[in-house]
Amino acid sequence: MERGRSIALLLVCGLCIGIWPAGCSTGDDPQQPQIAGDPCDPDPCTDTANAIADTCTSPSPTVFFCDCLAGYVWNLGTTACVDNLCDPDPCGGIADAVPGSCEMRGGTSFLCTCEQDTFWVQAGSSGTCEDPCFPDPCREISNALRDTCEALSAAAFTCECGTDYVWDSGTVDCVADLCLPDPCAQIADGVAGSCTMPTATSFACGCVAEFFWNAAAGTCESPCDPDPCASIMNAVSGSCNGIDIDDFTCGCDSGFFWAEETNTCEDPCDPDPCGSIDNAVADTCVGSGSDEFSCDCETGFSWDVLTATCLGPCDPDPCAGIEDAIADSCEVVGEDEFTCECDFGFIWQPELSICTGNVCEPDPCGGIVNTIPDSCSPAGEDTFQCECVSGLSWDAASLTCTSCENFRQCLLACDPRNINFNFCLTSCDNEHDLNCDCEFSLQNPDYVSCNSDCNLPLDPLGQWQCAVDCFFDSCLTPEAP
Repeated sequence: MERGRSIALLLVCGLCIGIWPAGCSTGDDPQQPQIAGDPCDPDPCTDTANAIADTCTSPSPTVFFCDCLAGYVWNLGTTACVDNLCDPDPCGGIADAVPGSCEMRGGTSFLCTCEQDTFWVQAGSSGTCEDPCFPDPCREISNALRDTCEALSAAAFTCECGTDYVWDSGTVDCVADLCLPDPCAQIADGVAGSCTMPTATSFACGCVAEFFWNAAAGTCESPCDPDPCASIMNAVSGSCNGIDIDDFTCGCDSGFFWAEETNTCEDPCDPDPCGSIDNAVADTCVGSGSDEFSCDCETGFSWDVLTATCLGPCDPDPCAGIEDAIADSCEVVGEDEFTCECDFGFIWQPELSICTGNVCEPDPCGGIVNTIPDSCSPAGEDTFQCECVSGLSWDAASLTCTSCENFRQCLLACDPRNINFNFCLTSCDNEHDLNCDCEFSLQNPDYVSCNSDCNLPLDPLGQWQCAVDCFFDSCLTPEAP
């Protein structure tokens, strides 16, 4: 019974997660957080005045909607059905309002869309469409032309003004045009006809090249007159270039660069920054700006302009983002070249900068005689080993299961046609005592003939020799051919 209840709870929770990303809780585990449930369960619409029962919908754990009876609309802020102020449509009875354009604003007011050049003005729960140009306000403004009003909003407008006057939106008035007659034509280095009025009581002029308008003095001035560069250390006299009324630049002597923040010529290589930067070569600084420079870097590293450092192919660590590579194992091996250590069984491919090929995938042991399938384990970067069936041992050199660890040495000592494979297990005692049992006679390079069942160990020089403890006949020296 308890098992069935748990399954049911899981199914319910699965549905819950599909609706609310926060998940849900059974309430049985005090360690589990209690998450908000379905706001539509139980149905809130049933007990809400003028709402229709069982019409609740919920887009999230804290929001729900109900359908309302005719004449009412749902108010999300108060979670209630309120009077529908747009039914019947009030806009049809409001001057300059567009019929059928009513929209509820909150639960206590509405608004209507107004005809062109009129604007909605809210008044309590209702409102009106107002035209700031009716009646014409320009008639009441001195030096304004009648019937020239242009509405900007419910409370803002402009008027055209009479000769020698201009409209000032700040004072909502026609003020004297300070640009008539043109004052700029009379100002030294001012441009005739460039006069503008930034305020109702001031004017500004455009100035000739490298001169700028001084609003306080009402003049055109140059920050390069007199020449400031002549008195700045390492600046070139006469190289001043004006940027603004009080801002300029100077050309600097070779190796120096203009610093805008301090209005000085600076050498970014004095003192030498390269000597204190990792992997940078001291005294190789080359300036490119007041605070910009580059350094030569040691082999395998290159200069990074953005960080003003010498970065190698290991900065940042590329191994961390390479599959089957070991993070922080990067090693520089040349200009823009690196290697990563790979997880056991994988091999680094420098041409592709990836770790490839687990030597045990797919399983090689299944195709080798006398091995146990799926027993593969990596034995190095590009080799493996398998477990062998009982009585046999793995030979790493030949990648086979043999009857003794020194099987390959036995092959070297005895002609493969004459070796008794069944005896190898008992006669190859260890790597320091190699004996191979030969079924038939064998001649060694010294023309010494060994009868059957003689043990033939290698001598210290790696030459064949006959053992003195043959089981049957002793070794004989035949006559020379």
